Amino acid sequence: MTSPSSTPNLTAVPGAGTAHEDRPLTPASAPTGAGRIGAVGPVLAVLLLAVAVVLGREALLAWGALSGSRWLAPAADGLDGLRRSAPVVLAAGIVAVVVGLWLLVSAFARRSRRALTLRGAGAGVTTSTRDLARLATATATGTGGVLKASSTASRRSLEVHAHATSADVRGWLEQSLDDLVGGLEPRPRVKLHLHTPRVGGKDGTR
Repeated sequence: MTSPSSTPNLTAVPGAGTAHEDRPLTPASAPTGAGRIGAVGPVLAVLLLAVAVVLGREALLAWGALSGSRWLAPAADGLDGLRRSAPVVLAAGIVAVVVGLWLLVSAFARRSRRALTLRGAGAGVTTSTRDLARLATATATGTGGVLKASSTASRRSLEVHAHATSADVRGWLEQSLDDLVGGLEPRPRVKLHLHTPRVGGKDGTR
C-alpha cells in the first residue's frame, strides 16, 4: 500500500508552464538570395571537375592503364624557359589577381533581398518578389477586359504590362493592384502600362 507521502502530486500549479507559452516568438530573419556567388559556385565546380579529369587521365597514362598522347607534358614544355617578366606571364598574373579579387568581393558581398513581409500575417511570414509578380499577373488577367498581362517585381516597385480591350479598365486594375500590395512591407510602387487596340493608326499604350 502506498503511503500518502509517496503519492505524486499532479495538481497543476497556477502559472506553471505558461511562461514560455505567453512569450512571443522571435520573428525569423527575412530570407535572402545567394547573390552573384550562387552562379560562381557551379562554374568553379565544373572547372575543378575538368581539372580532375585531366589529372586522372595523366595518371592512367603513367600507369599504363590507358594509351594515348599526354596533354600536360607538351603544355609544360611550352612554358619551360619563360621568364617572370615575359608578357604572357604578366598577363596571366594580372588576370589571376583580378579574378581572385572579384571572387572575394562576390563571396562577401551583400546577399540580394527579395522577400516582402506580410502585414498582420504573423511573425516572419514573407513572400518573394517572384510570387508577387505572379499574383499581379493573375490579378490583371482576372480583371474583365484584360486580354493578357505580364509583371516584374522588386522590393521597391511592381511593374505590370496589361493588354486590354479598352482604357476603361485602368481604374479597376489600378485599384486591384493597390489592394494587392497594400499588405506588404515595404510597399512596392505600382507602375501600370495599359496597352489598348490601335485607334486611328496610333498605339493606345498609356
